[in-house]
Amino acid sequence: MRRANLPILLFGILVALCLVTGVAFVIEETPYEEVPAPGGGIQRVPAGHGVTHPEFASMDHGGSGAERHGPVLWLAWTFGLLQLALIVGCLMLGLRPAGRARYRLAACGVLLGVLFTMMVATYRGYLHTAAPLPFLALPAPTAWFLYGFWPAQFLVVALYARVFRRAVMTGEQSARFRAILAAARRRRD
Repeated sequence: MRRANLPILLFGILVALCLVTGVAFVIEETPYEEVPAPGGGIQRVPAGHGVTHPEFASMDHGGSGAERHGPVLWLAWTFGLLQLALIVGCLMLGLRPAGRARYRLAACGVLLGVLFTMMVATYRGYLHTAAPLPFLALPAPTAWFLYGFWPAQFLVVALYARVFRRAVMTGEQSARFRAILAAARRRRD
């Protein structure tokens, strides 16, 4: 991808993030209860924020995770992937166009996207399984996050730190910047 197209792509990702957020606000909340309305008829009351616990009236409980999260899980997945693309794209914005650093950074972004997708996919399966098997003492979605996604983020940081002096700001540019800064200080003084 040419460097000139990257800001346009990042703007498109921002617009897509706004659209996904807008859809999240207008999609009908589930589950809901149909209760008698004060003026007659029936009224839908969202119950996704908790319903009264059958044994302890002062406590709310969430109810079925599959019922609450199933209809909107695709929105969360889309939003997460768009965020990852935005972060990796913004990091690429500062890199020089030539070089392998862009491809390596893109590969790290793809790896994070795959790990995030596995986390969401196993969570979806977790919602429909009565007694899921743990993986290394954790539920599978949590294990994907803690053992995969979380450490993989440091690959991006390590890669960016490693190539910063070559691909973002070279020693020559740093010296030129210091000279400009010193000249500005002398003029001010």
